[in-house]
Amino acid sequence: NMNHPYIPITKEEEREMLHECGVASFSELISIIPEKFILQDDLDIGKSLSEFEIEKELDKIINNNATNNICFMGRGIYDHYVPKIVDFLSSRSEFYTAYTPYQAEVSQGTLQYLYEYQSMICELTDMDISNASLYDGASAIAEACMIATSYTGRNCILYSSAINERHIDVLKNLLSGKDFILKRIPSKDGITDFNEINNIDDVACIICQSPNKNGLIEDMEKVGDITKNNKTLFISTGDPFSLSILSTPGSYGADIFVGEGQVFGNYMNYGGPLLGIIAIKDKYKRKLPGRVVGKTLDKEGNVGYVLTLQTREQHIRKERATSNICTNQGLLALRACIYLSLLGKNGLPYIANISFQKAQYTATEICKLSNYQLKYKNNNFIKEFLIKTNHNYKDLRNHCLKEKILIDTFQNRLKENIIQIAVTEKRSKEDIDKLIHTLKIFN
Repeated sequence: NMNHPYIPITKEEEREMLHECGVASFSELISIIPEKFILQDDLDIGKSLSEFEIEKELDKIINNNATNNICFMGRGIYDHYVPKIVDFLSSRSEFYTAYTPYQAEVSQGTLQYLYEYQSMICELTDMDISNASLYDGASAIAEACMIATSYTGRNCILYSSAINERHIDVLKNLLSGKDFILKRIPSKDGITDFNEINNIDDVACIICQSPNKNGLIEDMEKVGDITKNNKTLFISTGDPFSLSILSTPGSYGADIFVGEGQVFGNYMNYGGPLLGIIAIKDKYKRKLPGRVVGKTLDKEGNVGYVLTLQTREQHIRKERATSNICTNQGLLALRACIYLSLLGKNGLPYIANISFQKAQYTATEICKLSNYQLKYKNNNFIKEFLIKTNHNYKDLRNHCLKEKILIDTFQNRLKENIIQIAVTEKRSKEDIDKLIHTLKIFN
């Protein structure tokens, strides 16, 4: 079936085809072929493998050095498996070359998939409205802050010190030149110290990330309680993949959720391009930046999709726009839409749970080695964690690189040598055990 090259026919479809050919079985269909030419033995090609396992086997055969590196890097971008159908569909010319869908009459396909993407993000986050994507998770935090300052008329922004440092750098850069005050909430034992949050009468928003930069899960309900009965907005951020097994932003009282959507069907690509997710409560819809696709009916009663909630200022009078965002990551949003459609409500938590199990195993085994221990005595992480070591972080990173293992290493403010390890469903037990052995033999 050329329209569905990745989908084998079902037994029912096979029966229909045989019936159309006027035969009762496949054996009868090939009865004209002499018995001696029909293979009686198995093909001897081994047991059946998944698409991912086949790809690994082919990589071994062609000895592709780039793909032979075992990636345990994370810190905001993660090496999840991307099914080949995502590449196949997103590379179709009508998607790959699609331009800005201002003219709804000729853009129904683009508008429909963006609407479906928005719908899935809303379901995942338990929020009311999503836009059709922003540049990346980092700039999405800045956009959320601008919504909060505009809505509240306040200029003070509180952010957790356990947010990804790169995202904070982008936040400070994008808000520079504006009359904003950024205040840092300190951390204790790797998580945000909410006891340090005092009077918030002049605060526009509080930003908290879970899982945070250390991989640890935060008590987001506590932030929701702090902001519940006042004007201050609660901006939640974090790996959106984790929302499939954690409490949703909508359930714990977040006003805005922002995140990095690279994990949904997009490759690491050496750090980009990326996909900014933003989803909000309904009362902030007039402040939402970027494109928003709505569903409506035409005069004949047919379903149609259109850009909505945007004023002309978004496109021609920039000084009056809600944001300076003038484009988005439509192709990456399409890939996310396909990926989320494929995995669905059961697939996402299944993959997240596999990552969790493998990460817990990895951390447990590393901590059995001398000179390695968890930085924080807390195993409340899903797929990423910090290890403290007595070894020099640069030497250790180079040692792993020689063994074709990629890890993040750095020195923190206390001059401790830290390894940051991210484990996704792609890492096999063989991969993990190789990492553990490589750490063990370093001296």
